[in-house]
Amino acid sequence: MKSCTRANSISENLSVWNQEHAWLEHGDEWKGQADFCGVPYDEWKASVIERLITPYARSGSTILELAPGHGRWTEALASLAGRLILVDLSPACIEECQRRFNGRKRLETFVNDGKSLPPGLDCQVDLVWSFDSLVHVAPGEIQSYLHEIHRVLRPGGFAVIHHANRRHWTLPLAPIRSLGPSWAFLYRYLSIGFEESADGWRSAVSVKLFRTMAHRAGLSVMEHLSRWGNNGRYGVPRHNDRVTILVKARDDRAVSQDPPKEQRLPTSEADVPTSSQMSYGGQDKEVLG
Repeated sequence: MKSCTRANSISENLSVWNQEHAWLEHGDEWKGQADFCGVPYDEWKASVIERLITPYARSGSTILELAPGHGRWTEALASLAGRLILVDLSPACIEECQRRFNGRKRLETFVNDGKSLPPGLDCQVDLVWSFDSLVHVAPGEIQSYLHEIHRVLRPGGFAVIHHANRRHWTLPLAPIRSLGPSWAFLYRYLSIGFEESADGWRSAVSVKLFRTMAHRAGLSVMEHLSRWGNNGRYGVPRHNDRVTILVKARDDRAVSQDPPKEQRLPTSEADVPTSSQMSYGGQDKEVLG
């Protein structure tokens, strides 16, 4: 599908998801996480909904799905939402969602620029959901999205974000991927490990970097998850991915926290705040099994 030598830029993401990817099963072709967990795909998908969507989506709430693709998770979100907002970089994906969910009341669709959310949503959204999309997005755009998520969330609102988790110390080495397949293979080995047979076109993001970016955007980390269910039966262990659950503080009435211009993203462990600096109702928790 995608060469792991390609950058995770806005233009590359637009090209891949708007033109190149075939969308043979409207997103359900991505069965790799279920296969890695050794469980049937339908069972794995149901566990994602039960563990990651249902607890954070009250009936009748306002939900924003970032990068829905062809609507892999949209049906589950629509069953809970009073108002559902779909935002995607790809015009073709938005057109397909409009077709699939035609007739759905209070459904709003937007084509965006790959780094921002629609205006006029300040403090209106109860849940922001993004799965299997920001894993391919570069750190700068993720930082922009996190500031936007802070802007649109109501105080006490949640964001559930699936993202990459390369080894933190390897992040500055990401440009070597562009030197060719051998260098991309080396980077996969260093940043994810030999146990992975594919790179997954994951961006140069780690849990530590994601946590720092969330903190800068005014969001608190509740937990990072790799696996869930009995004995860690389900999860996103393939490519060493994580799902991070974020919350906007209940007393946070701010509608925007714009990132400083030319803000440097951390590339060393010393740049990363400790969990005690970012806890919400206690220390951050990473669930691994």
